[in-house]
Order: sequence, then structure tokens, then C-alpha cells
Amino acid sequence: MLITARMIVVMSLLIWAGASISANMIAAPAKFQVADLTRAVALQVGRVQFLWVGYLEMFLAALAALAFATETPRVQALVLAALSVFTIQHFVVLPRLSILTDQVIAGTALGGSKLHLIFIALECTKLFALLLAAAMALLSPTLQTGRI
Repeated sequence: MLITARMIVVMSLLIWAGASISANMIAAPAKFQVADLTRAVALQVGRVQFLWVGYLEMFLAALAALAFATETPRVQALVLAALSVFTIQHFVVLPRLSILTDQVIAGTALGGSKLHLIFIALECTKLFALLLAAAMALLSPTLQTGRI
């Protein structure tokens, strides 16, 4: 069976969405429910978790970028939206959350922060864009995709 570029795009979008749900929306908050895990340790685990999930997301984003050569403008726009959100999360929000994490671990945090809510809103936006782009790519019969 030949694998088409469209298959790679759809698979990368859906795996990316699944990784986002499992790692960022389920596993990240779940570790704070473990009674024997201190907040400082949970934050340290979270930092490593987001590092490795980030690597996976970068790989999947590179595969999803095939959409710019093979997909409709609507799918391209949704993939661009997901890529933009990912970029904001990893180069704007996560570095600031890392500073806050350092402060919490050191016991010098001043109080609550809305950064987590911003990250969650961005994550939901990214997830919506990924799922909608995958659905549109699957349902769009008009554009021929190259074979690999």
C-alpha cells in the first residue's frame, strides 16, 4: 500500500491531538492528585513531561507542515493556527511558567498566576484546530495528494 502525503498529514494531526489530550490535559493535572507526591516534585516531573511532549509535538508539527504542499487553503489555515499556538505555548508561555515553577519549588512564589489558564485556553484552541484540520483533510476529495 502506498502512503500518501494526505495520510501523513491526517495521521500527524490526529496523533498530535491525542498526545495533547493525554499528556497536557490528562497526565499533567493528574500528577497533582497523588497524595504522596509533593508539589515541588510534581512540578519537576511536569517540567520534564512538557520537555518530552514538546519534542514529540515538534516532530508531528514538521509532518503536519506537509499540509502546505498537499491540502486545501482551509486545512492549511487550521494547521498554521495549530503551529502558531504551539509556538506561543513553547516560546512565550512555557518559559514564563518555568520561572513560576522555579519560584514555587524555591518557596518564593508570590501567589496565583493566570498563566496556567492561558496555557489551557491555548491548548484547547490548538486541539480544536488539529481535529478540525484532520476532519477537513479527510473529507476533502478535491485536492490530489502526492504519493510517498
